[in-house]
Amino acid sequence: MRSACKAAALLLVTACGNLSNEDIAFVEALPRTGDLHVRVPVQSAAPACALGEASQWAVGARDTGDKLNAAVDAVLGVIDAIRRSSPSSRKPDLRVWSFPDQKHPGVSLEASLLRVATQPGRDPAAQPWSFALDARRDGGQFREILYAYFVGANARTGQGVIAIDFDNARALQINGPTDPTGVMMIHYDLGGPARTVRIELGATGLGLSQFSYFFSGNPDGSGHFDYLFPDAKGDRWSLQTAFTAAGQGKAHMTVRRSTGVTGTLEECWDATACLTYLVDPLSIMPICSAILPPLCPVQGSLAACPSVP
Repeated sequence: MRSACKAAALLLVTACGNLSNEDIAFVEALPRTGDLHVRVPVQSAAPACALGEASQWAVGARDTGDKLNAAVDAVLGVIDAIRRSSPSSRKPDLRVWSFPDQKHPGVSLEASLLRVATQPGRDPAAQPWSFALDARRDGGQFREILYAYFVGANARTGQGVIAIDFDNARALQINGPTDPTGVMMIHYDLGGPARTVRIELGATGLGLSQFSYFFSGNPDGSGHFDYLFPDAKGDRWSLQTAFTAAGQGKAHMTVRRSTGVTGTLEECWDATACLTYLVDPLSIMPICSAILPPLCPVQGSLAACPSVP
């Protein structure tokens, strides 16, 4: 899918034309690359941490966020390219773009954007839109690669859901080498004080684990991030985190160890990602596993935990 998006973007950049005012009204409803990014605070250089580093946050959140952003940008890249291109055909409430996939000979792509009919006088902020990207090989039947439904006159303050069908991309042999199977769903809401993005990944792929990833970002830089990632030891960490704009935070974590043992942990950390509070019944964290015999129900002080949204 990523290779298909890149190919389409390359083609469309060279096919730009003049857009009418009505065309612009259509494409303004489409989200842009970067609109749906996960943004977590960048930690300052950490000194020697008395209880150790909150590595699941300092490393895991950043790495997972980067992979999610790359996956979403690959999807939105083709939409960005369409935004800059003149439609192949126009109807009062429909725009269609048709073009060959230059990277995959024999493959044709067609994108369509429909302004869904509403009652006269309805608030433009509640205007629904339907968008689809279809592909076919050698004149065969079109398969839907991407479908989206947006609400709003402007994507910067709109809501929407985007579905990417990796099985159809694979059937057409335009999938990327790390694409998962099934469908990836992206839900977003940019209309409130907090930007929210939820990504439902039904199968492992794109460098990510199968999970329901959730991000909520406030204007001041604070927010929430729920994510999953495997560490170098083969343990799988599922985290529900809340953080301040400065990078302080707290997390409730579930871990499945490579041995099959499962358990939960609670953590807090400061702006340098140093742990300030730790509840680790399994004695997984280094400061706990170093105790003989391993016994580490509580380390640090609950009073050191920050106030988070």
